[in-house]
Amino acid sequence: MAEVQLKNLEKRYDNDAHAVKGVSLTARDGEFVVLVGPSGCGKTTTLRMVAGLEEISSGDLLIDGERVNDREPKDRDVAMVFQNYALYPHMTVFQNMAFPLKMRKVPKAEIKTQVEEAAKLLGIDRHLKKKPKELSGGERQRVAVGRAIVRRPKVFLFDEPLSNLDAALRTQMRAELKRIQRRLAATMLYVTHDQIEAMTMGDKIAVMNKGVLEQFGTPSDIYDKPATAFVARFLGSPAMNIIPGGIVTENDASYFISRENGILKVPLSGRYESGNVHLGVRPESIAVKIGEKEGAEDRVTGKLILIEPIGSVTHLYIDRPDAFGGTFVASVSQSQSTAEIERLKLGDNVTFEIPSSAVHLFDRETGKRI
Repeated sequence: MAEVQLKNLEKRYDNDAHAVKGVSLTARDGEFVVLVGPSGCGKTTTLRMVAGLEEISSGDLLIDGERVNDREPKDRDVAMVFQNYALYPHMTVFQNMAFPLKMRKVPKAEIKTQVEEAAKLLGIDRHLKKKPKELSGGERQRVAVGRAIVRRPKVFLFDEPLSNLDAALRTQMRAELKRIQRRLAATMLYVTHDQIEAMTMGDKIAVMNKGVLEQFGTPSDIYDKPATAFVARFLGSPAMNIIPGGIVTENDASYFISRENGILKVPLSGRYESGNVHLGVRPESIAVKIGEKEGAEDRVTGKLILIEPIGSVTHLYIDRPDAFGGTFVASVSQSQSTAEIERLKLGDNVTFEIPSSAVHLFDRETGKRI
C-alpha cells in the first residue's frame, strides 16, 4: 500500500469557480481517511484529482513519495469505487470483477484465483455466475468493491459508495468496508456527506467547507475540540448549540455573557481577552433541570416545542426565538429519571444549565476556536 500526500491542492475552473482551495493533508500507509462536508464543499473534486479524473490546477499530489500530478489515471495505481457501482449489466459477477485484470492481460489462472479470493472475502462467492440485475444493492456494491480489490492497487478511493443503500444496509456495509480495510491493511480515501459514516469509519477525518479544509484529525479530536464553529455544528446530531455573546472579565475571572432577551452568564475555565464570541455547547453536555426555575444566570429557560425519543436518548427542543441563537437542544440519557421525562409535555417551561467545563468558544468574525 502507500502514503498519499496532498500539498496545497487547488482546483479552479475556466468560469473562475474555485472548487478546492489549498487543501493539504496526509493519508498514511494503511489509514482510512474520510473526506466529509456538505454538497458542493469540494470533497468529490479533491478525490477525483487524486484519481486523475480532474486536472490539478496547482499544488502537489504525492503517492508513495512520488509526484503524480501529470500521470494518467491508469498509471497512478489507484482503484475507485463509484456511487452508482458502474457494473457492466451484460457481464456476470465474475466477469465484472475480472475485467481490470483481463485488460492487463493477467493469465487466466491467476485471474480466477484473485477473483475467487476477493469474492470469498466479500461473501459473494456464490453469486459469481449471476448478472448484476439479479443482485441486491448491497451485493452490487460488494461486486464493485471486489473489482477494486482484485487490482491490488496502492490506494482505494470511494466516492459516496453507500448513498444508494437503505439505512440498515448502510450500517452493515460500513462495518464490512472497515473490516475489509483492516484485513487488507489498505490505504483508503472515502468521500461522504454523512457524518455518521465519517465518525464510525475514519481513522482520520477531513472536514471541508466551500473548498477549504476546516479541520483534519481523529474523530475524537474533531468532535471534542472542533477547530471552527462550522465543524462544531456539522459533526454532531443534534448539532452543537451556538449562542452569540461576548467575554467579560470581572474580579480576575472571565465570563461569557449573552444579553439577548435577558441575560445568560457562564463562568469560563481560564482567563480570556474580552471580545465578541460564539459559545458552543453540545446537547449531551447540558444539564436539564426539570421542575426548577431559571434562577441562576448560567441557566436557560424556554418553552418545550419538541420531544424526540430515540431509544436510550431523548432530545428536548426549547424555543428561544429572540435569544441565544434560537432553538436550544438538550439530549437526555436514561440516567435522567424516566418518570421526570414522561411528565413533560409540549408547551412546558424547561430549564437547562450550561456547565463551564462543556463550553467551546469561537471567534465571532473568523469562526475559529479560541
